[in-house]
Amino acid sequence: MPMDLFDRVLRPLRRRPLTGRYPDEPAVLPATVHGLPEVDPSRCDATGDCVTACPTRAITLMPGSWTVDAGRCVFCAACALACPQDAIRLGSRFELAGRSREALRVSTPVGGPR
Repeated sequence: MPMDLFDRVLRPLRRRPLTGRYPDEPAVLPATVHGLPEVDPSRCDATGDCVTACPTRAITLMPGSWTVDAGRCVFCAACALACPQDAIRLGSRFELAGRSREALRVSTPVGGPR
């Protein structure tokens, strides 16, 4: 019993730390990590297929703007798969925080139907 207790005390000292140096050093993530959806305004035809495909209703399409709510998005890529013009891709932005609900909404100006 005493050796077991001794081992439990020394085990953390023998291992490397499990935490990283974030935010002092940037996080190293694999290429397969999905970030916030981004739209290419030159390719977007504003059909709204991405809006209907989004399971959490995180995307809003208004005349002249495409908005994604980072607080609702689950990074599932359903919007990118539904876009007929391949105008949406999941970007690399994963650091998402804000002091207000409005700060979590990211808007991109887009053109209307061609």
